[in-house]
Amino acid sequence: MGCASSKSSSLTLARARYASLPGPEQKTIVGALERAATSDADAARLCAALANVECERAVDVFQRSALAHETSTSGTLEPVRCDCEIVPGSDDAERWRRRGLECVKRGKLAVVLLAGGQGTRLGSANPKGMYDIGLPSKKTLFELQGERLAKLGALAGARAPTWYVMTSPFTHDATVAFFKSRDYFGLNARDVVFFKQGTLPCFTEDGEIILKSFGEVSEAPDGNGGIYAAMAREGVIADMRKRKIEHVYAYCVDNALVQVGDPTFVGCCVERECEAGAKVIAKAYPTEPVGVFACRKNEATGAKEYHVVEYSEIPESLATAKDKKTGELKFNAANIALHYFSFDFLSRCCLDIALPHHVARKKIPYLDVNTGKTIEPSSPNGIKLEAFIFDTYKYAKSVCVVRGDRALDFAPVKNAEGAGKDSPDTAREAILSLHARWILQAGGVIVDENDVPVPTDRARCEVSPAVSYAGESLASRLRVRVGGVVR
Repeated sequence: MGCASSKSSSLTLARARYASLPGPEQKTIVGALERAATSDADAARLCAALANVECERAVDVFQRSALAHETSTSGTLEPVRCDCEIVPGSDDAERWRRRGLECVKRGKLAVVLLAGGQGTRLGSANPKGMYDIGLPSKKTLFELQGERLAKLGALAGARAPTWYVMTSPFTHDATVAFFKSRDYFGLNARDVVFFKQGTLPCFTEDGEIILKSFGEVSEAPDGNGGIYAAMAREGVIADMRKRKIEHVYAYCVDNALVQVGDPTFVGCCVERECEAGAKVIAKAYPTEPVGVFACRKNEATGAKEYHVVEYSEIPESLATAKDKKTGELKFNAANIALHYFSFDFLSRCCLDIALPHHVARKKIPYLDVNTGKTIEPSSPNGIKLEAFIFDTYKYAKSVCVVRGDRALDFAPVKNAEGAGKDSPDTAREAILSLHARWILQAGGVIVDENDVPVPTDRARCEVSPAVSYAGESLASRLRVRVGGVVR
């Protein structure tokens, strides 16, 4: 609905539309429309803001999210067994790696980056991928990942896989500009494809759509599960089909250690001919706040379905339960957002499957209708609705769960510097210590400012992705200054 007609007519139509929505009364919006009748400027801004909201769909999603939560937490949980484990240097790992590189060489692998989030918790309003985690090179997450992808192409003796970058309306322009300013990190610009995920309004606990101001509805990205609708809507599936893609690797931007395009993981999934695959790691401790892959019985069909269960939904008795044979936690397949999809399955998900949305309680700025001011709450006051990328796993005919290694695969950057975990300093430490091990394993040495070798526990350095993707191709007898960069 637009505001081309008179102010009075537009406000009347808007009031009627929101007053007639099913479910909870939209008192805030109706009240704002009534107040806006006294101001031409407020009326115009409010009508323009509401015109862009698919309110009927949004309210329907909100109502279904409550039912989806009840359904998702019902049924008996069973732990999943990892189908494969990647042991670097093993015959299996080398075979899978060769197979993955062959996919790259033949142009059959695409890489999807989920990069719709801002670095708010890191103290930055920029896209999270633009964050410099403090490495000696000063490279951002985007730069590290782009250069790793370029190196993957070089290892395969081919062009790098096409990089599909999912942004959000809040990060899109800044992300595109950053990629251009860095010349796409050495990649061919035509092999970098940007697309935007959707948004949904934020709600109160009672189901009212929240206004941020007279000119803005409070909205948030629709979760990483928004990838499916976005890929269909923005032509990504069509582009992949045109490029004859057969395999897709997807990951989140805030993992500083991610092996972008991971040929070993991809090769394992391809060999097993699965429709969906997940690379997981063992939990660090029983109550670590990570989701875990588990199975639930579908009461209607009797089939076991793969789910990711949030840590808050697992009873402590299950979270701490151990396998009598291995001594490990039973529910030990931690989700780290490293995904594989066959193209056929992915395209089916994008066209045929409607995902549930999950409730996330957040602090959401809201309009005080009486004063016209935006209020910044000090505690969670509303709900953001998010779909999750892993909620399609239950529809896959075959799923492969592959165990990786935390020290090689996972260094999340979610919290501010100094938070103690999942922060830039912990991610930086993970990279510098891993790269130092690469140098030492290749026969090199790490020295201090006096050219004296440092003890192993003090060995830290950075290796540029242009030099090595995962520790390969490093010259023996290399001498690296502690804290230095191998370029």
